[in-house]
Amino acid sequence: MPVENETWNPVSLLTAAYRAAVTGADAYRGVRSALRVDRGILRLGNRFVQIGRYREIAFVALGNASASLALAASEALGERLTQGYSAGPVALPESVPFHSLVVPSAVPGTPRGLEASRAVLELAAGLGEPDLLLLLLSPGAAGSLAEPPEGVDGTAWGTLLLRAAHELGSIEAATLARVFGTGGTGGRLPSLTGADVETLIVDEGLGGALVGGGPTVPVSDEERARASSALGRLGGPTPRLSYAPESGPPPVGRPPSRPVVVAGPVDAIRSAGDALVDRRWFTRLATLSTPLPPSEAAALLLERSEAELRGLGGRLPAIGSRGSGASQGLAVFAGVTLGGFEGAIPAGAVDAFLEAARAGLSRREAVVALLPTAGGEAAPGAGRFLRLDAKGGPVRGELPMRAGITDVGSVAILLLPAPAV
Repeated sequence: MPVENETWNPVSLLTAAYRAAVTGADAYRGVRSALRVDRGILRLGNRFVQIGRYREIAFVALGNASASLALAASEALGERLTQGYSAGPVALPESVPFHSLVVPSAVPGTPRGLEASRAVLELAAGLGEPDLLLLLLSPGAAGSLAEPPEGVDGTAWGTLLLRAAHELGSIEAATLARVFGTGGTGGRLPSLTGADVETLIVDEGLGGALVGGGPTVPVSDEERARASSALGRLGGPTPRLSYAPESGPPPVGRPPSRPVVVAGPVDAIRSAGDALVDRRWFTRLATLSTPLPPSEAAALLLERSEAELRGLGGRLPAIGSRGSGASQGLAVFAGVTLGGFEGAIPAGAVDAFLEAARAGLSRREAVVALLPTAGGEAAPGAGRFLRLDAKGGPVRGELPMRAGITDVGSVAILLLPAPAV
């Protein structure tokens, strides 16, 4: 039987892990760390430059964490910022004196997304040497960058990418957006502006080159072949697509814009794990990032949890038993994106994950939770968890706190409490 004391309180434990995960992967904090000015020297991710070399400094913040990214840039650089634009699910706070557009959908092709893309390209085209463009991207940025291929309307483009995510997975869908999308995707942005470009990214685990369609990373031949193969494997009718124009070379002498990841799944999982270590739990990593459908992601978490338990000798030492170190139980973590298109959780995916976990639970005392790190004013604010009652029936719960405004995917946790003596 699980321990019946205040330490074994699933809501308390999961809330602590949730709060730590969102804080550890905070987009605002990540950008503030990557953008600093000290004695006239500007830190830009992994490089340092004289801030006086730039005539104008502008930013573009896109995706689910756009508001946090824009706020961080504004507070880091203050009056040195001359232009700024944000597009995402949350409007900028009034304290940030730049334009923002609310783009409710992370899927490309919507009227709001196309409006945002054209505003981004117009801002970029208006900058030249010696200006600086800060490109601040988070999952969902593709909705404001990946314009439809020539001859395809926005609705059909978005539908195609959603089908690809459902049938083929997140990475294949993101690759299609990079290879066939027009606008600022596929490495074209540096050739569309005369400014230096610095790219800071919040990544949900698919890889920084895929976020927003990889606007500063040129498309490779391998990606083109992979995208063509994915298109051929899609079920149902698909529009005829041709490769988007290749990116032109940036001006001679400009440093390449290599994306710098400022927050990712490792930050969320490490912080959530530390929160439970402080409460005397064994913590183990099942996997850092799994862009899998809900049922497969749940099965992987359960499989890895059993493997970790076998590694501990098949059973947890009882609390209070000699030599146990007073461990409270085993917590196994995984980063998941549930197979959706960049920055979007498919409808019903959370319920499907928890139902698959319930069907696979062989230990009645275990608790499985899914904690989304994306949030916003309209977002459901709580993580969800599931356990079994004394008769083996499912008991579902919701954590009493709002999600954070970042997006490094969701953190899945399995808690297995140690038995009482």
